[in-house]
Amino acid sequence: MTPGMCCIDQLNLPGLTKGLRRVCNFIPASLIVLSLLSVSLPAAAIEFLGAEEVKQLVSGKTVEAVNPRKATSSVTYFDPDGTFRQLLEGKPEKGTWSVDNDGYLNTHREGWGSSRRKISREGDVWKLYKVPENITKSTQHKKTFTRIIDGNPNNL
Repeated sequence: MTPGMCCIDQLNLPGLTKGLRRVCNFIPASLIVLSLLSVSLPAAAIEFLGAEEVKQLVSGKTVEAVNPRKATSSVTYFDPDGTFRQLLEGKPEKGTWSVDNDGYLNTHREGWGSSRRKISREGDVWKLYKVPENITKSTQHKKTFTRIIDGNPNNL
């Protein structure tokens, strides 16, 4: 390790404050990493896709996803006409989708209401987040895309 370099610097984790870096001089790195894994990150620490990137990612594609908190899975076809068809835990659902200028993926399902989510790419993994309008609240990881397939091979 280079003099003056904190052990946590080697982990290449974005969004860490200088104060947290100073703490690592007194706490083993393994404990710091475990603590960081359980904390929700502020939206500023996550790099989200822009509007065009989101459209290219989902339009005309089938997205397989898991919700890590609820341990549920879904398969969703995002039709370029602005509708989507989905199997949520095997139950058919349908609704509309759009992407706004800020890159939010907006969906609406009858009986469920609307959602407004941001997408990030973290390595080879795509993640869907709920970004609160109140900046004092934490960004919540809602889904992880496990597979993105061109077209609608499942005929949803």
